[in-house]
Amino acid sequence: MKRKIAAFASGWSDEYLIEALKGVKKCAEEKELEIYLFTEYSSANLFDENVQGEVNILNLADLNDYDGVLLFGNTLSNAGELQTLSERIKKINIPTVCLEYELEGFDCICTDNYSGMYELCDHLITEHKVKDIVWVSGLAGNKENEERCRAVTECMAKHGLSLTEDHTINGDWSFYVVQGMIREWLETHELPDAFICANDIMAMGVLTYLIDQGYQLPQDCIVTGFDNIKSSRTFLPALTTVERRWTERSYDAVAHLVDLIEGKPRTGIQSFPSFLLARESCGCPVSEEIKNAQMSCINKVYTVPVERMLFDWHLSGLDEATAGQFTLEEMHAGLEEFFKGGFGFAPYEGDTFCICLDEGFVDSIYETGEPRCLGYSEYMHVLFAKRDGKNMPYQKINTSYIFPIFTEPEESGNIYIIAPIHSQGTVIGYGVFKNHFAILDNFFLYSWLRHLRIGLMRGRQNISMELMNRKLQEISLSDELSGLLNRKGYERKCIPLLEEIRDNNKKSLMLVVDINKMKMINDRYGHLQGDLAIRLVAKAIKETMPDSWYASRYGGDEFVLVGENVFIDDGTTLQKQLLTAVEHEAQALMLPFELSISVGSVLIDPSENISLDEYFRRADDAMYTMKKKRHAEQKK
Repeated sequence: MKRKIAAFASGWSDEYLIEALKGVKKCAEEKELEIYLFTEYSSANLFDENVQGEVNILNLADLNDYDGVLLFGNTLSNAGELQTLSERIKKINIPTVCLEYELEGFDCICTDNYSGMYELCDHLITEHKVKDIVWVSGLAGNKENEERCRAVTECMAKHGLSLTEDHTINGDWSFYVVQGMIREWLETHELPDAFICANDIMAMGVLTYLIDQGYQLPQDCIVTGFDNIKSSRTFLPALTTVERRWTERSYDAVAHLVDLIEGKPRTGIQSFPSFLLARESCGCPVSEEIKNAQMSCINKVYTVPVERMLFDWHLSGLDEATAGQFTLEEMHAGLEEFFKGGFGFAPYEGDTFCICLDEGFVDSIYETGEPRCLGYSEYMHVLFAKRDGKNMPYQKINTSYIFPIFTEPEESGNIYIIAPIHSQGTVIGYGVFKNHFAILDNFFLYSWLRHLRIGLMRGRQNISMELMNRKLQEISLSDELSGLLNRKGYERKCIPLLEEIRDNNKKSLMLVVDINKMKMINDRYGHLQGDLAIRLVAKAIKETMPDSWYASRYGGDEFVLVGENVFIDDGTTLQKQLLTAVEHEAQALMLPFELSISVGSVLIDPSENISLDEYFRRADDAMYTMKKKRHAEQKK
């Protein structure tokens, strides 16, 4: 039987996540697991409303529906995600493994940050005679950062060197932050023998800045990193770094999680050694494989901008497919058309994915509810879905399903990447991508989500404006007193309905209704009573006529009813029903005046070449004939 695993990670760690997911995928296939990876792009700025929208994806998973939880713990530190998740997990006591981060109360599979960094520092001192070292730190308080710093400090001490506070720079794990910090530091210091950086991203930031300043590396200065991300191998010079075997560790984490699910004992923290990869940035030679990778990367100087341009076109098309529509059905059709071919057929999303809209967001479009800011509604509208390259119909699913395109029984080892779609703190929905890790590369998913959000919000605005225009149009066609159509409504709706019925070669009816002695009611009892008479007759008309019919207050106390002849007579049946309904209304209220109507009807035959105006005249004449007959009877 397949088991479901809920996994949580930050999409900012894209290269790490892609490599780690390879190991997760392998183990999932072997163990017949279904992995649901909830991904977010929160920042450390907790005052940013987008943070709430991002971390809300953690609420999408009801952990009671899963057999176990996998935490990519080293990525979930920006907005307190790890703490929030750990509290939820402990409440239900579900088997959990934290990857690459020691989290109290949970088993952890992690890399020893100390061993590889110590080996790197020792290599620089013994092989390259480095003495003056600057430590480029990651986030303060981060355990991985602290262990790497401890390794550098203790290795230097072993060789009679010391790491001073003056030779420590806080790079905040960031490529761009570290460049500003290095610039400031070099304004008051001489270039050191080496910058040892806590991760590869900061190391490449340092390398880039120094090269731009005209330094020759590694001759003038050595720069090293940690993590062995893909870019570190193709950078010039190739970055000396520390390997931590992400794919193997993630495989181990999932395998151990399965053991816990099956009732095997906890093991606490399992730490695996990291090791040095010496390359050009410290002056060591590189393999032919690295040289070939560098050459391939150089050759992409032309192709990468072109690829990015194509992706930008793709995003623009995605935006246009949703932004210019006036109903959700039109949005669905626009996305179907977009993904049929051309740039919409590019494999950015993979061949199986979906876009789900929260029901609260949908209801807010039609002003029948409010969008959510926390959690998700019980149901999702699947605005667009593609399965194995084929478009799927618009549908509605229970949110607990997460993904509407169910796998075949023989399938196993699927990984569903789930990311939030929101506008600041407002929940829009989420996107899901099946087994398509490439969407995470180069933050494509982040850009994709932002463009889709813009398109959906514009589409929402369009739909709201369209609904407002329709309401205004309805108001302009409606008679305020009776609630029926007005004279303009008769022209815009009644006449087109009759023409449509006649075009379909069907018979229709037109009835003209007039209130008897209306002038006497107004003169003797006042216009308020006259208005009441009009409202009561209109009420009787609305309750009597078929649902598919239209009725209008043609003018004063005269009304017109039109529709397909469903009575199989000349209108006599409906006439009697109207007369009876008005009589009942009058009796129920014990009116001070007599309330009655005269009705004339005419059968409209499509085989007759007679204008609608002529039919109206005939129905009007028939009504006056009834009125005269009634007046004559009352005089006797």
